[in-house]
Amino acid sequence: MTDEQVVQAFRSDERAFTRVRKLPFPRVVALLVSGWKMSLPNRVNRFFHRLGLLSRRPTASAFCKARRKVRPELFQRMNQEMVACLCEDYADLVRRWRGRLVWAVDATMLNLPDSEETRKRYTVQTNQHDQEGVVQGIASFLYDVLNGVTINAVLDKKRSEKSFVLLEHRPYFRPEAIVLYDRLYADYAVMAFHVAIGVDFVIRAKLSRTFMEVEAFISSKDSDSTIILNATAKQEWWVEKLGLPRQIQVRLVKVMLEDGTVEVVMTSLFDVEKYPAEEFKTLYAKRWGVETYFDRLKNLLEVERFSSRKVNGIEQDFYGIVFLTTLAGVLMREEDEKARRWSEERGLKYTYKVNRSVCYAALVDQVVELVLDERKSPEEAEEELKSRLRGMWIPERPGRRSERRTKSKSSRLRFQRYAKRIWA
Repeated sequence: MTDEQVVQAFRSDERAFTRVRKLPFPRVVALLVSGWKMSLPNRVNRFFHRLGLLSRRPTASAFCKARRKVRPELFQRMNQEMVACLCEDYADLVRRWRGRLVWAVDATMLNLPDSEETRKRYTVQTNQHDQEGVVQGIASFLYDVLNGVTINAVLDKKRSEKSFVLLEHRPYFRPEAIVLYDRLYADYAVMAFHVAIGVDFVIRAKLSRTFMEVEAFISSKDSDSTIILNATAKQEWWVEKLGLPRQIQVRLVKVMLEDGTVEVVMTSLFDVEKYPAEEFKTLYAKRWGVETYFDRLKNLLEVERFSSRKVNGIEQDFYGIVFLTTLAGVLMREEDEKARRWSEERGLKYTYKVNRSVCYAALVDQVVELVLDERKSPEEAEEELKSRLRGMWIPERPGRRSERRTKSKSSRLRFQRYAKRIWA
């Protein structure tokens, strides 16, 4: 953040950050990712207190003006740097399944601040009870479910979820990864895209209104079969646009759930010896990691509590929080490995790992020292952060399930007003 080339690349105007002020580029960036749950005056006070510069703190209004000069793409770039750091500096600690990375793609809807600018940029969702509607956006993630890092994230107006796969996530796929999808992505264009770029996939198939070949497999007694799919007329636009193959081969596998329900997964993993049918239940279950990630984003990190009503500020908040979660995932790798070895040495029933909620809170507290505090070296600040994580371990319980409880509207409202704040 102190590199002049970075400043020039991610400032909104060539005249921005050219003079010495209370809020130079690095401070503005660090302020954006620290203490977003606070009011702006409290955030500024706490930030400069940690730097030992409380007497020189600027006003909240000055910070609001300064943040307009920072492009949100900076946090996307910082996220990419952290993913590269995981692959290079922590390569021996990267978790894999049968030697492969396991990623998942999924999307979630976010409620956004309502303003004239956001209504033009994002989607206004209306219904028969609310003609004015609310502003919403869709956030799509390419997520490493074993290592807890976001490979890529995109916030945009509502559109088909597969378009994020075929356009925005496309540059980030790697042949060593297996990508997991739920039923919304059981689409010819998605599978053909993976075949074209040579990246394996596992997709949960729809049990009705799906491909005729899949329906025939469902009604048959076969549990493992290979079929040929042809491009449909509805997929012609994507086939032409991306140069996708018009015919692909897909393996179908039936998976039996605990309640006796039979599901079907479609995959490009054809090697029955290396990937036997009984392994797909365990493999697909790992997709739940992206669902728990959404839970942490919305409830623990409160990603929808934006500190700005402008599009630039909303995207700063969103991509800043995504970067923080990736940074936490990278910093936890060593501690996770220590917890695993500790579990094995003691012959414990469960393998232990770092509590991610504790890590997020500790990271927000330490982010100023990590990036800006001249009184500590980055190594000292990092070691101090890791010392806070030691002992904050929790067991991984495979197959753990909690029954969903139906809550009344008043119970949900009470949770949003009170309980959610206690978690913070």
